[in-house]
Amino acid sequence: MKLFQKLFTAFSVLTGIAILAATACNKSSDTNNEKEKVSVFLTDDAGLFDNVFIDVRYVEVKVQEGHKNREHVGEQEDDDDDHFDDNDKDSDNDRQSRDQYGKWDTLTIRPGVYDILKLKNGVDTLFAQGAVNGRVRKIRLTLGNNNSIVRSGVTIPLTLHPAINNYVYVRIHNRHHEPIGLNHHGFWIDFDIANSIIEQNGRFFLRPLIKPFCNKQFGQVSGKVFPADAHPVIKIYNTNGAGAAIAEKSGEYKIRGLAEGTYKVTFTGENGYVQTTLNDIKVVKDKETKIPEVTLRK
Repeated sequence: MKLFQKLFTAFSVLTGIAILAATACNKSSDTNNEKEKVSVFLTDDAGLFDNVFIDVRYVEVKVQEGHKNREHVGEQEDDDDDHFDDNDKDSDNDRQSRDQYGKWDTLTIRPGVYDILKLKNGVDTLFAQGAVNGRVRKIRLTLGNNNSIVRSGVTIPLTLHPAINNYVYVRIHNRHHEPIGLNHHGFWIDFDIANSIIEQNGRFFLRPLIKPFCNKQFGQVSGKVFPADAHPVIKIYNTNGAGAAIAEKSGEYKIRGLAEGTYKVTFTGENGYVQTTLNDIKVVKDKETKIPEVTLRK
């Protein structure tokens, strides 16, 4: 149990939800009648559990009406002010359809329990979709109470933390938007599994920690680590951010949503394998960095 707690608190394993926004509007106008198609794709980079079952009831997006979704531009332009929602407190949004900062649009989903660990290493599944009239500023997930984790074959109830009141919010800024085709924009968010599940006195609580990113403004790393019986955990970090993954049986792993910079990467194994560290791993936005292959030794 102590070993599990040490790994559980030490490593942050990310689950991504990819948001693809397809703009269906006239090039010459910027009116309130413009609509954007929004598709939500769910993906995962693995976690320290056999399964993580999350009960999702609704997915909504909050929009600034009459404004297009765009990739990052100057923050001083009133039309693209990233400070639009600085005073938009999440607590004011609970159970409200709109406030002075925007309007919520509900996306179409299949409500139910999702095993988010079934998806990993960049594999996406269509999760929700719809059309919005304005620029996406927030995402709101409404969660149900049928949440659980499975560890070593044992199912453990996962209770919603009282602080979230069934709602999870993610703020979206201009730098998180990415053009993915003609009149199409997209963005992604990462669900930090390990730091979203809190253990207290033998009980497990869910308090999701989620960060947005897009491939054009952020980078990713991938590589292979061996042997499989070491069950390697990979962590990448610097002063500006971190990410983690569990290697596949094939040794492959991938970590996305990393800010540009120079990182340190650690490979930690079980069964007596010694930790290995690589320094000066450079991450470049809109690029995939290949990390040299690593073999752990006892």
